[in-house]
Amino acid sequence: MEIKEGTLSKIAYLLILLIWLIGAALTGIGVYLFLETREIGTCINDELAPLMVVLIAIGGVLLVTAMLGLVGVCKKKSVVLSGFLAAMIIVLLAQFAAVVIMFIFESSVRYYMQDGMSHSLLFYGKGGDNAKFTESWDYVQENHKCCGQYGWADYTTPNASNWHSTNFGSLPDTCCKTKTDKCGSNVIDKSDLKKEPSGMYTEGCYDIMEDYIKNWMTIAGSGALVFMFVQVMAIFLNISLHRRYREHEDYQLQSKKVKQVKDAQPDASRPGV
Repeated sequence: MEIKEGTLSKIAYLLILLIWLIGAALTGIGVYLFLETREIGTCINDELAPLMVVLIAIGGVLLVTAMLGLVGVCKKKSVVLSGFLAAMIIVLLAQFAAVVIMFIFESSVRYYMQDGMSHSLLFYGKGGDNAKFTESWDYVQENHKCCGQYGWADYTTPNASNWHSTNFGSLPDTCCKTKTDKCGSNVIDKSDLKKEPSGMYTEGCYDIMEDYIKNWMTIAGSGALVFMFVQVMAIFLNISLHRRYREHEDYQLQSKKVKQVKDAQPDASRPGV
């Protein structure tokens, strides 16, 4: 049984509206994650931010493309729908590539994080151009309730070489459970470096941040797959709608031509013709 054009138009309109909302959600999530990765990226790895830019770009393109589709359905213009369908197919392919890259990166996130965090921790506490490492580590430790890469003891070893040489016996204030000025000063028992200091976060940031990033990437990747399914449905519905609009336009054009031909012919019923 063939679906009526009016019903098909309403379904297509709702699906395109859903795509617009998806685009808005992707853009919003992308902006949030971009700002988040700017804070943690220096500590973990600066290669995270470009992935978020791709997410923002896809979301933005979806917003514009969906608007094009809504205009095409409302105005019943096959030309506009053609542009919408072409753009949707291109976006769909780009999304598929982005999802594949995201899942590949997720499997390698441990390597990127381990290398990035080990490198950045060496410069913790330094000023000048290296102050960005301290700021990023402070953000991670304070907001994710952790201390050091593998634990608080990192600050008692050359793993944090600058801090170890200048502040041995102390921990950063951002490792304190209740942060106050100089709360981390001389909290380590130098006679027993294995003794956990009280009132401090002791769990390392590495495992916490790995789970945090992997969870977000899994959510983003899984969400993208669901979004792609909606887009595929919208594409097939709009292909059918495009065909009907085109047939209607062709019929109108043909009727107009026939009328013009009839009007151009002399009227045999008129006298003297």
